[in-house]
This record gives sequence, structure tokens and C-alpha cells, in this order.
Amino acid sequence: MLRQCAAHRGERIVTGKPAVTGRLGSTARRLGSWLAVSACMSGLVLATSPVTNAEPDTGDPASPFPVTNLIIGSYEKVKYDDYFTSSSGGVWFSTPLGLNCGIWDRGAFACTGDIRGAPEGSTNVVGWVSGQIRMRWDPSFTILMPPGRAERDLPPRHFIEYNGTRCATMADTSTYCQRGAFRFFITPTRTWLAPP
Repeated sequence: MLRQCAAHRGERIVTGKPAVTGRLGSTARRLGSWLAVSACMSGLVLATSPVTNAEPDTGDPASPFPVTNLIIGSYEKVKYDDYFTSSSGGVWFSTPLGLNCGIWDRGAFACTGDIRGAPEGSTNVVGWVSGQIRMRWDPSFTILMPPGRAERDLPPRHFIEYNGTRCATMADTSTYCQRGAFRFFITPTRTWLAPP
């Protein structure tokens, strides 16, 4: 229809292209120009804006605990479903220090074995369960820990995440587990808990 109107008014018709004239053609050209300029300006602003990153998690220099960003950025994450066992629910792994560790319901976590530096009279279990307000290594914790047995090692420089809890085997064979503020760090010579 546009071609017929253009032909009646004596306007030139280019083969294969519709004749766009008058107010509609002018508006379309302005809109196209405006979009092109806007796209160029947006690209220029994004290309020249300063780069901002989140504050790095450098940790407290006085803290014995590893830096979370080091683990996430430098260590290899394992698939948690490779660590399911038939012995109990959750994921279970062993560490180079000979610990049997698990993460189960609601992100509860613990390790059992030779807990270096544990207080006199405590058990060989350290961990946290949902509803507790602190980490524990007292004798009653053995009742709270399921009877899970690891079938696979968590090698050094690897970590596992399950139900909101992350555990890692550090490069020096230490074991670190954390869920929010609750965490422990078992080294070859000593163990730290937070909050105690």
C-alpha cells in the first residue's frame, strides 16, 4: 500500500524497500539515531568506569582460622554426592590426620579421632549441631554425632559443601570446617574452636 501511495504522489520507489516518508519516516530515523547514540554512550560509560571489587576477605591477622576466600578461590571443590555412605545420612570423609568427619542434618558437622590440643578430660570428638550456641568437644557430643564412617579421603587443597557447611583439608593436612560463625580448625599440633 505504501508503494501505491508513493507512486500516486510521484515519489521514487526503491525496489525491495518500502517507501517511508513524511512524519513516520522522520520519527523512525530519529529513534534509530537516538538508540545508536545511547548504545555508544552506554558502552563508553561501562568501558571507562573504574573497576570496583568487594572487600577481600583477608581475615584477622591474629586469627588462627584460614581465610574463606583462599579456600573458595584456590582449592578444588568436590562433588558432595561422591561422599554419601550407607553407614549414616549426610556426607562423610576422612582426612590425612586420620580423622573421620561428617556433615549431616541441617549442616551439623563434626570430626572424631585424635583431636590435637583437646582439653584434658574431653572426648575425641569436636563439632556443632543445629540449635547449639557454641562448638563442643565435651563427652555429651558423642551422643549427638551419627555413627557415620568415611569411605573416601578429602585430599589436601580440596573442600566439600553440604547443607550450608563447608569443610576443607588444608595444604598442610589441617582440617577446617565452618557454618556461619561456628567453626573449628584442627592442625597437626593444636585445635581451635569458634565460638568456644
